[in-house]
Amino acid sequence: MAKSRVHFEDLGTVYDAPVDVVWDFMLRDEEFHPKAHRQSLRGLKWEEQNEITASSSFETLRARRWIKRKSRITTVPPMARILEELEGPYAGSKIVFLYTPKGRKTGVDVFAELASDTLSAEQLEREWRETLASAFEEDLPMFQKFVRARKRSAGRKPRRSPTRN
Repeated sequence: MAKSRVHFEDLGTVYDAPVDVVWDFMLRDEEFHPKAHRQSLRGLKWEEQNEITASSSFETLRARRWIKRKSRITTVPPMARILEELEGPYAGSKIVFLYTPKGRKTGVDVFAELASDTLSAEQLEREWRETLASAFEEDLPMFQKFVRARKRSAGRKPRRSPTRN
């Protein structure tokens, strides 16, 4: 099969939080975000290449089967993430996630140039659309817990140490 290619855009996803909170969840949270994808991601190995780029290898659950992937992610907070698929069924694909502050909310738009040696263009687009929807659905409950926890900790007043007279 010749390499299939397809371009698609997924526009209009909105997180109900400011852009700095979204980025903290994605990049700095070690409690909630790691729990979001336990059912669909395993064996994640992450290696920082420089200040904005990392490479990763992992397996993801797609169409009820585990597939091995390697990718490179370039992160430019708070504006964009670029995912390059290096190995696996999506090798050669490039996906750009753009984050737009919308007051107390954050818009996320996705632009993708997808490639595959094993999937047709239609299958490739369908799998990625399902993947994006699923990732958002997996993130959302943990993201909401993360936001509530941030609000609780921000609302706490520092304890005063007792004073002696």
